[in-house]
Amino acid sequence: METNYDETEFVAYALGQMDLKILERNGNIFELENGFTLEVERKDLYKLSSEGWVISPFDDIGHLIDFVKKNAKSTYEG
Repeated sequence: METNYDETEFVAYALGQMDLKILERNGNIFELENGFTLEVERKDLYKLSSEGWVISPFDDIGHLIDFVKKNAKSTYEG
């Protein structure tokens, strides 16, 4: 039996647990402190963009968070 839950609340929780700061949230769209925007399209489908450019769709929030953390370091350390 599948349990219904709010995917955007799950994403907000996951971002917080992985120490990714949310600057602004507008419904299913999250503006992150490192210049990335994350949009929850549906369960297990997330669109990641930066400065208006779509980077990639993701179907795993863990992989998306890892990508953001790795790329934020290289982008903002230099």
